[in-house]
Amino acid sequence: MKIIKPIDITGALLISSSVPENDYAAWSAATAYAVGGRVVRAHRIYEALIANTGVDPATNASNPPKWLDLGATNRWRMFDDRVGSLTERVGSIAVTLQPGAVINSLALFNLRGRSATVVMTDPLEGEVYRREVSLVDAGVGDWYEWFFAPIGRRTDIVLLDLPAYGTAELSVTIDNAADTAACGHLVTGSQSEIGVALYGTGVGIADYSRKEIDEFGQSVVIERAFSKRAEFDVVVDTARVGLVQRLLATNRARPVVWIGEASYEATVLFGFFKDFSISISGPEVSDATITVEGLT
Repeated sequence: MKIIKPIDITGALLISSSVPENDYAAWSAATAYAVGGRVVRAHRIYEALIANTGVDPATNASNPPKWLDLGATNRWRMFDDRVGSLTERVGSIAVTLQPGAVINSLALFNLRGRSATVVMTDPLEGEVYRREVSLVDAGVGDWYEWFFAPIGRRTDIVLLDLPAYGTAELSVTIDNAADTAACGHLVTGSQSEIGVALYGTGVGIADYSRKEIDEFGQSVVIERAFSKRAEFDVVVDTARVGLVQRLLATNRARPVVWIGEASYEATVLFGFFKDFSISISGPEVSDATITVEGLT
């Protein structure tokens, strides 16, 4: 089992993106905004709650507020620490990052596409890594499903074999042919080892949809977001128990990528640990349980 501690993707690290940032006009201090007017400021979208002029939506702290933060722009939703907010573009999404630090891992969440291609290019050595991952997951059990079942798609992938180049550029392309490609979140950073996740680990989702019965007995379902969750049973080297405890404590207040087993998509999550306990059960290995709640 491993975790990936993300680096923060800022405007200085995003070298290029095929997704235009043209959601709305940029905020201007000289423009008078009516109620409901929307602007882009610092890669986020704001809506005017009160008619105003010269009130910066990114710094305004008035009460009542004059602007409502609606979230990141389309280009920046894939970097906003929310899995459910999608960066979308017809055909493909292509971004190039200059992490500015040593990275060796990449995770992509809530994908919509046919394939994802990852390339690392060093300024001195040229291309040092290339990997194309098919997102098509047939998952068939018999000939009937082969011919008639709808084609499934993988939505979450993780790559743990990136070479550690501190000055390399990282390019990621998500291709969906003529359809709309989408990415919920892109995480890159350095991985840390916790232990070995065991069979018996439990996975599932937390659904935030509302399901009610009205006064006439009719079912009312309002679809909302959901998040992945997992309860990992892990074997940890007893000599590393203190190190693992410090590692988890250090990352208690920020979301990270949790990887039970990279080849099992259901065990790859982006979120926080809810609880963990380590039982020092022997001189060689110890048993741990880690409960992780994914982000929506």
